[in-house]
Order: sequence, then structure tokens, then C-alpha cells
Amino acid sequence: MNALSRREEETILKATKARALKECDQVVKEFAVCASGRTISVAWACRDKLKVVQDCMIQL
Repeated sequence: MNALSRREEETILKATKARALKECDQVVKEFAVCASGRTISVAWACRDKLKVVQDCMIQL
């Protein structure tokens, strides 16, 4: 079994993250709009939108 080098791991992680952000762009934007101008209240005011973002990221 071949292990990936650290550089290969980083490359794969970056590509996966970029793909997830692209695929989940709309839900990330919705969360950002909700969070805009908030500080502590973002924790409960945008909880549902954060859950949608997390679910989207996990699927990819």
C-alpha cells in the first residue's frame, strides 16, 4: 500500500476544499448574509444556515 506524501495530501485537500466551496457557494453566501453585521448573535441567529453549509461540505 502506497502512502501519499505530505505535498500530495495538501494538494488533494486544497482541491477538495476548492470544489466544496464552489459547489456550496450559494449556501455559503446565504450564511454570510445572515452573519453580516453580527457578532455573538450569529451563533443562534444563523444556526440553521450554518448547518446547511456544514451538510453541503460533508457531502462532497
